[in-house]
Amino acid sequence: MFRIILACFLISSVFAQDNKINQLDIDSRDNGTIIKLKSTKKIDLKNVTAWYSSEWFYLTIYDAKSDSTKLSNTPLNKIVRKIEVANSDESTQIALKVNESIESFEIMSPSKREVSFILRFPQEEIKSDLSDNSLEELIEVDEVKSGKQSLAIGEMSNASKFMPFIGLVVAASDITNPTVFLGGTLISLLSLFL
Repeated sequence: MFRIILACFLISSVFAQDNKINQLDIDSRDNGTIIKLKSTKKIDLKNVTAWYSSEWFYLTIYDAKSDSTKLSNTPLNKIVRKIEVANSDESTQIALKVNESIESFEIMSPSKREVSFILRFPQEEIKSDLSDNSLEELIEVDEVKSGKQSLAIGEMSNASKFMPFIGLVVAASDITNPTVFLGGTLISLLSLFL
């Protein structure tokens, strides 16, 4: 009888165990950062809340606890420069301070014992660098071609080949601005007639 009571107690304590966030991983790329939280149980998406304010990203996992010291000591990188963790009776809260202002974020559907957050940063500098470099390369290639030989009828110049790409870069540089988007679209369509 004692063994049955002991077994019931152990089983009930295992099933009643709170979810524990035991690992925080940060993977930064040029276009954003992925924050992964690993836990002892699957995290229900309805228990996840996240928001951002300027350079801080906040997330709360309800019905979960964490080792605040361990998560706070997660290695930082060139994007994430500070981590703060706090536990309450109902949840664990994590705040990450980043070097850039956050443009948007996305919560990925939790897998078995992991939930991921994707932070996106403004891409204006990357897009302008890309379009400037591509345009300079096209001008250089076009000058070399025009100096060596003339094009046969129906043959496309290298500049014409890259016009759709340049149009897409221009359109994507500020998709919320109708004028810029229209200009990029027109550049792409113009390449059909060159």
